[in-house]
Amino acid sequence: MALKSWHLPRKTFLRGTGVSLALPFLNAMAVGREEQALKSLPKRSAFIFFPNGVSLPPERDPQFEDWHWFPKGEGRDYEFRTSQQALNPFREDISVVSGLSHPLNRNSGDAHVNPTGFLTSKEMIKGKTTSNSISIDQLISNAHRGQTQLASMPLSTVGGVGNISRTYTLSFDKDGKGIPAWSSLKQIYEQMYGASSPAARARLKEKQNLLNEIHADARDFSRRLGKEDRATLDEYLSAISDLEKKIENDRLWAEQGAVAAPPEMNLEIEFTDVENYIRSMYDLMYLAFKADITRVATYQIASEGGTAPTNNLSKRLGMSKDLHQLSHSAAKTDDGFKDWGLWDQFVARQLAYFIGRLKDTKEGDGTMLDRSLVFQGAATSRVHDNTNFPLILAGGKQIGHKAGQFIKYDEQNNNLANLFVRMANAMDVPIESFGDSTGVSMSELFT
Repeated sequence: MALKSWHLPRKTFLRGTGVSLALPFLNAMAVGREEQALKSLPKRSAFIFFPNGVSLPPERDPQFEDWHWFPKGEGRDYEFRTSQQALNPFREDISVVSGLSHPLNRNSGDAHVNPTGFLTSKEMIKGKTTSNSISIDQLISNAHRGQTQLASMPLSTVGGVGNISRTYTLSFDKDGKGIPAWSSLKQIYEQMYGASSPAARARLKEKQNLLNEIHADARDFSRRLGKEDRATLDEYLSAISDLEKKIENDRLWAEQGAVAAPPEMNLEIEFTDVENYIRSMYDLMYLAFKADITRVATYQIASEGGTAPTNNLSKRLGMSKDLHQLSHSAAKTDDGFKDWGLWDQFVARQLAYFIGRLKDTKEGDGTMLDRSLVFQGAATSRVHDNTNFPLILAGGKQIGHKAGQFIKYDEQNNNLANLFVRMANAMDVPIESFGDSTGVSMSELFT
């Protein structure tokens, strides 16, 4: 059988990419085993958030034609406006979605609290809600746990957790507790590649030696115990089995990570260097997906409201107003929607950069983008309006996404949690409901 363009010997692949942890897949890339190899390709999902909604001048406004965030047209006959033109090269890989939100939050009392429930669909009421529920990224990552070095990558430009009304993370565990987001490029890099460093391998060896000593002492001690006490001791020792499994898992990933050197990156960039920092975040997500270090990532580009540390990102890019002011003053000045649209334009350029990296990387019979779902959106549309979220879904053509459309949903008959169910299904998580989902099939978006 003739070699195909994606048949790569293991050594060639390692030299060509610099980093790869996906060794089981590479070993499967053999002539005559195409179907098996394609089935073993990993599926990934990224969830990206930006704050305060988007520029949406009304039709009567002269800025509508250029700076209205949603495209012209509908279905497959749509056209990006000025603010989203950076996405034009990927038009056939993208679905733009309008008419979806979280119904429980339409009367939240403060739209700036809604990002806390962006990936959970949990009702958020200002001054009343005290806890969250699991986020869709964590539900997906829990189903893939153990298959990758990192179950997920929770990222944000601020980092940490924040609080229930001003979250700094998109990810929440099964108990609704915020999972601290990573913001330091060095910290993220260490999480990705630190397991294979000599120091990390030495620490693993120390932990394993300690467990061996514990078990040896337990065997000696057990000989002096009666039957009932031996049972109690065995029960106690079983309690450390999770630690043993964790050490074994870390050892396996350390061995795989040691086969190739981590890529060189500038990890000294601070978020005040806005574009380079955001692109570095996207680079790390791309590398983690490419090397199968994780299959689920979240990234909060900036936080909601006027007091967040990231509120001045727009000013650092040379714009005249901070992010909160852009949203509040858009309808009050002649160029207000254009000013806001320039921030939308910036966000679109960064998303296009990430999509482009995934699309430029060949994988199997397609590209990495074909088996990656990239979801981006905000928890408001116009300022403080928690309906009609501006949403983009990119990639995933090989896992069921019918890309290349602008789909307008009826917000009274559908909601965002239904889309989350279908994304989880595409990631091989066979759930039928999530949050306040209503069982709508979203067949316009997924096969």
